[in-house]
Amino acid sequence: MKHLLIVLLLIVSFGVTAQPARRLEKPAADGPIPVGQAVFYGEFVQRLKKFKSGGYPQDIRLINIETNEVLVFRVKSTFKTSKENQFCYLIEPGTYAILNYWWTESKWYGGRSYMEPIYKGEDSIQETERKIKSKEQRPDELVLFKFTVAENTLNYVGTWHFENSPVFFTNDKEKTDEEMQDKYKKLDFRSSRTAIPD
Repeated sequence: MKHLLIVLLLIVSFGVTAQPARRLEKPAADGPIPVGQAVFYGEFVQRLKKFKSGGYPQDIRLINIETNEVLVFRVKSTFKTSKENQFCYLIEPGTYAILNYWWTESKWYGGRSYMEPIYKGEDSIQETERKIKSKEQRPDELVLFKFTVAENTLNYVGTWHFENSPVFFTNDKEKTDEEMQDKYKKLDFRSSRTAIPD
């Protein structure tokens, strides 16, 4: 029975990642929020040190809780090696859960990619599997991080700390607002809503 639960958990996790995901787009640098949409922004701290990231891109996959649509957005661009990277994307209003983090570690032979499911308060997927196998935890106890955005709003979703597992989020809004304002002149970051995943 325990093997069945682990297999079920992995099928759900990877089955969702196999579902085609729609890539989110960035807002126009000199335009307002399109009517009926929302914008979310923040900062992302990647898992790898400069050297190990090898310039490979890194993505986050979200799922819309109401529609089950899977979305993907880039948190580290190709060829960038910065530990911290800002992000800003257009999205439809709704409640979203973070599904997984896709990243590639640079190796001498190329790269090794990881698709890491993200659960609240949980360490790596290997540790989660171990807990489920040893019956320290049930699969139905795993909780996803969620955030909600409303129509025609600008939403600060925090600094996403993925440098270690388990992941966590902090509020560095003032600093991020200041940096984002230089890139998106028509968006009023100081009056944005706070929607940090919880």
